[in-house]
Amino acid sequence: MTEITAVVSVRIADITRLTHIFGAESTQQALTQFGEEATALLKRLLAQHEVIDRYRSDVDGHCSACFRVLSGDLPRDASEAAQAIEKAGRHLIRERLLAIFGGGTGGRINYDLSVFVVPSEAVSGNEKTGWVQWTKDRSRSQPKHQHKDRDNSSTRVKAILRERSIQTVLQPIVRIKDGAVMGFETLSRGPQRTPFERPDLLFDAAHAAGCAVQMELLCAELALERTKGKLPPGKFLTINLGPDALTLAAEKLLLAGRQEVMFELTEHLPLNEAEGLRDAVERLRTIGIGLALDDTGCGFADLDTVRLLKPEIVKLCITVIRNADKGAPFAAAIRASAEQLCKLGCKVLAEGVETAAQHDALQNCGIELAQGWLYGKPVAVGSVPGGR
Repeated sequence: MTEITAVVSVRIADITRLTHIFGAESTQQALTQFGEEATALLKRLLAQHEVIDRYRSDVDGHCSACFRVLSGDLPRDASEAAQAIEKAGRHLIRERLLAIFGGGTGGRINYDLSVFVVPSEAVSGNEKTGWVQWTKDRSRSQPKHQHKDRDNSSTRVKAILRERSIQTVLQPIVRIKDGAVMGFETLSRGPQRTPFERPDLLFDAAHAAGCAVQMELLCAELALERTKGKLPPGKFLTINLGPDALTLAAEKLLLAGRQEVMFELTEHLPLNEAEGLRDAVERLRTIGIGLALDDTGCGFADLDTVRLLKPEIVKLCITVIRNADKGAPFAAAIRASAEQLCKLGCKVLAEGVETAAQHDALQNCGIELAQGWLYGKPVAVGSVPGGR
C-alpha cells in the first residue's frame, strides 16, 4: 500500500460577512473558539496517523495539519484513508459551526474542509512556510461548502422522513469457496427518479439537515419490517447504522425474535470513542443481535477497534480488495490481516469483489465471505431467490 503525506485544512471563507453580522470583537472571539474546536477536531481525525506539523491562524479562520497516512496493522489504502478523513471532517465541522455561530448563521457559513496529497517539495526541510503556503493556495481554489439549496434539501429530507419513502434492497453475501449465499446486506435508497435515490446524496443531505440519526433509524426500521419472515431459511441479514444510531438501536427498533440480524457499523466517523459503543454492542448481543464492522482498511477502523467491539464479521473494504489480484505483496498483506482477524474470532468478508481475478486471488487469503457485483447486484426484497 502506497504511503502518502497529506494536509487537512479547515477554513472559514466569509469572515468579512461574519464581521458585518457580529462586529469585529465578537467575530474574533468566535474565530478563536473556532480555532480551538478545529484544533481538537484535527487531533481527533488524525489520531491514527503521524502528524508532522500544525498551523493555526484565528485571524484568518484557518487551521491545518500536515500528516503522514499510516497503514497500521491492516492493509489500508492511503488515498481512501485521506478521503475518509475529509468526509468525516465535513460532517463534524458542520456541527461545530452550528454550536459556535448558532443555527441560523452557523448553517449559512461558507467554509472549506479539504484533504490534499502534498508534493514532496512542499514538506522538505524544516520550513513551515512551504506546506502552509501551498495549502492556502490550494484551498482558495477549492469550491466552498455553501448554504445554497440547504433549505430546499432540508425540506425534501424531512418529507422523506415523514412519508417513509425509502427503498430497501438486498445484496447477497456468499461463501467464497463455493459461492453459496450465506446472507444479505440491506441497502437503502431515497425515492425513485430523484437525486436522493443515490444513498450518498441522501445521507449527506440528512446530515446537513441535522437528521442523520433519524434517517439511519428509519432505514433500519423499514429494513426490519420488510424482511421479517421473507428471507430464505438460515440466512443472516446485516443492516447499516452509524455510531450514534447504534447506541439507540436496542431502544428504538423492534428486534425481538430477529436473531438473524446483525448491525453493520459504518465507520464514516472516527471510532476512537469506540469505548462508548461497547455497552451498546453488548446490550444488543444479549438479545441475539450481532455486529459487523464495515469498510475496514478504508478509514478509521483498526485492530484495536476489533479487539474492543469483537465484531462477528469484519469487512475489508473495496479499495483493499481491489488490489487483491495486483501481485503477491498485496495478496500477502490481505492474508496476514485475515489471519489476525480470524485469531480475534472474526469472520472476514471481502467487500466489492467485481472480477473473477479478484475472486481467485482471495481464495488463498483466509477469507470466508465475499460480497460484490460478481456474485449479485442489489435486488428488491421480493426478488431474493428462495425468499418467502
